[in-house]
Amino acid sequence: MTFNKSLIAATAFIALAGTAHAATETKTLTTTGATSIIESNGYTFSQLAGTGSLNFSSTLITALNLAQVNVAAVAPATVAPTTSTTSTGIVRYTSVSAAAPVTSLTSTFDGATLNVTTVGTAGGALQTTAKNSATNGPGQLSISNLQVDLTSKIIYADVVGNSTASATGFTYGSVNLSHYALWSFDSISGPTSFGINGSTTSVGGQNTINGLFLVNAADVDNIFVKTLGLNNTGRSGITSVNTRSASNTAGFGSILSNISASVAPVSSVPEPSTYVLMGLGLVGLGLARRRAAR
Repeated sequence: MTFNKSLIAATAFIALAGTAHAATETKTLTTTGATSIIESNGYTFSQLAGTGSLNFSSTLITALNLAQVNVAAVAPATVAPTTSTTSTGIVRYTSVSAAAPVTSLTSTFDGATLNVTTVGTAGGALQTTAKNSATNGPGQLSISNLQVDLTSKIIYADVVGNSTASATGFTYGSVNLSHYALWSFDSISGPTSFGINGSTTSVGGQNTINGLFLVNAADVDNIFVKTLGLNNTGRSGITSVNTRSASNTAGFGSILSNISASVAPVSSVPEPSTYVLMGLGLVGLGLARRRAAR
């Protein structure tokens, strides 16, 4: 019996290559539910934790104070403001930060490198107004459940609000938008890619997203003026927040995130086809050795 050496060598190579190849997978790890533990390319990812904090810019703080906007938390997020009081008894914000728990992390993984593509958080901030010199009546606006797309540099949010104000030249009323492309961002600093090997036990780090500006400039009117009951004075304040200039590179602010997840290697069971290829390769090698010995 004669064996084709090239065929035997090719069979062995295919068998070995079949055990080493790892296709890039896209998966979402969450803090609850069925995807709180995921397996991808020989590794288990679990125990997702972290927070994303939206830090309001100084320009946004000025606009909030102009319209005497009150900021409160949308659970499970928390809001940490600092204030000062004027001589006339008016409370002014000096800083505002809304911290929301991370609930999801989507990434691609090829068996060696994990690249984070999207991060999701829960909760947010609620803004409310009353009639004053910068508004034509009461209103409220909540921005919550942010989804940060690192690839497109877009931040999606649930945007819900309503105002009962009325005045000539302004449109007031309700807004109810789910997963809406609200802001774009200019840059992100910090790690978003992680090398994974058998000794890796965790991934994560601290990131800062800078320069939040509205994807659609018309949302100054379509969202903020409409739901907060702003008049021309209040509108000028929020317009200045969204106007990029040498003195305003922050826009609405920045997002500081701290995220971590656990990593552990798992013993993967080869597919039946892989066993067949391995068997053919070993048989071929064995026959080649016997023929050489003869």
